[in-house]
Amino acid sequence: MNRSELGRKVIHMMVGIIALLLIIYNIITPLIIFIILIIGTFLSLLSLKFRIPILSFFLDKFEKPEEKLPGKGIIFAVVGCLLALQLFERNIALASIIILTFADPISHLIGKALGKTKSFFDHRKNIEGHITGTIISSLFAMFFVPPVLALTGALSAMLFESLIIEIQKIELDDNLIIPLSAGTVMFLIVEFLV
Repeated sequence: MNRSELGRKVIHMMVGIIALLLIIYNIITPLIIFIILIIGTFLSLLSLKFRIPILSFFLDKFEKPEEKLPGKGIIFAVVGCLLALQLFERNIALASIIILTFADPISHLIGKALGKTKSFFDHRKNIEGHITGTIISSLFAMFFVPPVLALTGALSAMLFESLIIEIQKIELDDNLIIPLSAGTVMFLIVEFLV
């Protein structure tokens, strides 16, 4: 694993933790998140034509070279968090965001380092990574929801994350899929089984 890939995953977790704390303490609201999304998308599109000093530094260091939209991962993470906050009750939304924060980077890091068994759905990913991502993210999600909800939310997120979901030949980013799938499963369990 190269340094930029490791850096991307560490930044993913750090940004997720900071965002979660800001949301928990009501420092940022969904409206502020929406404004951040608009500004971030504008800067992303602008960076296609111009080098923006601080943004260009991070894009040069951490962006995947094949990425067509600069900052695509963080843009989709913001969209996923915003939708989770708007669609689900607060604790389910927070659990979904913490699953996003830890499941994807941990599954990737463990899968690369220790993975031996390829996923049935996506040969680029490993079962060992998915299992570890599920366990770790469900432990963190238990701060917001009961253990059964945390585990089913994390498990569904890892299952959906391993699928390649395309709409009009555009592959959906896992930073959008993870919080929405986790939140939906937890919501449905609460709504219909509890």
